Amino acid sequence: MKIESTSQLANIIRTQIDSMRKAIKTPHASSLSSKKETTKTKKISSTKEKKDLGNLIVQRVAGIPVEDPQRRRKAFRVFLESVLLDELGDRLIADPRFFRMVEDIQNQMQADQELAPVIEQAIDLLLTPSSSS
Repeated sequence: MKIESTSQLANIIRTQIDSMRKAIKTPHASSLSSKKETTKTKKISSTKEKKDLGNLIVQRVAGIPVEDPQRRRKAFRVFLESVLLDELGDRLIADPRFFRMVEDIQNQMQADQELAPVIEQAIDLLLTPSSSS
């Protein structure tokens, strides 16, 4: 899989997470100016972070044995875990509730008739060997 494809998939999930965050809380006027300042900083470092996240996902997916009958499901789970940890913080990796949450999210996403084909395409991209390999 190409890192650019991984980054595109991660951006889709990030957009969904941002939408959920906005629905849960609306920013106060005092936090808007500080939000603008942090947005500039985030944009500068986001390209490197996206590449690092893409590399991490590619490495983890490559570690799933080809003969594993659950390989497709595991590949998408690796993707979800990686993006969610990147967005919500690495500290969650020590929380068993995080992994239950990821399982619930994956089950809901794959049960959704509209999302299922998109997820299958994403899994195909995740399992496509990189041309540089």
